[in-house]
Amino acid sequence: MIWYPPMVVPIIATIVAWYEMAMWSRVRRLLAGADGATRAGLPLAELLAPVPLGALLVLAVNDWWLKSSHAPRWLTGKLSDLAGIFVFPLVATAACDLLLWAAWRLGAPVDFTLRRWKLGVAVALTAIGFAVLKLWPDGSDFLVRAMRLVAPRTHVALDPTDVAALATLPLTWWYGRRVLARGAYGRAAWALRRRATAPFADAAACGAPAEVVATLHAALAAADLATADAALARLRA
Repeated sequence: MIWYPPMVVPIIATIVAWYEMAMWSRVRRLLAGADGATRAGLPLAELLAPVPLGALLVLAVNDWWLKSSHAPRWLTGKLSDLAGIFVFPLVATAACDLLLWAAWRLGAPVDFTLRRWKLGVAVALTAIGFAVLKLWPDGSDFLVRAMRLVAPRTHVALDPTDVAALATLPLTWWYGRRVLARGAYGRAAWALRRRATAPFADAAACGAPAEVVATLHAALAAADLATADAALARLRA
């Protein structure tokens, strides 16, 4: 058995956590682009992290491999439910905001950034839609036909016990609030164009340091781009 000094393990854990955060920051910048006061990154930050990407990977592997293998049907069904329920609100907000971002780029006065109310609506609609799919035959048939326009292989089995998967939605809400606390992608550039007051109120409400948010608000109000970018970087550190 190898003995380590008491401080070695916390130091190694800190280094690993820092490396993972830096790696995923690079991934986010690569896929969503740089984001700051002068440039709006793509509003996809809620998807570009290990947990939501892992959920999407589980869905892909489950639908394209496990369901056609000898894996138990109950297992593949539960995997789809749990992973899908968690990630669907995040996919919905990212997809809607991406369309709004395109309209914003064309000059439309729309808010394309992630907001608490958008996250809440996506979570609520996911809960309602899934309950309809699993509990109401006529409603389930209608939704399945609509889903097959996008995913022709869609198949849903009515099973009231599957509604237990809705227990993952509080995790989605918690994760979405963490994303908001780091400053929604595109928010600073949107605020400068719209001259919005307190544009990062959602970040403060979700746990971002109040002094950093205050600095960010003051810098945006004064059009101090360097200070605004520095404050945004502190939120995401």
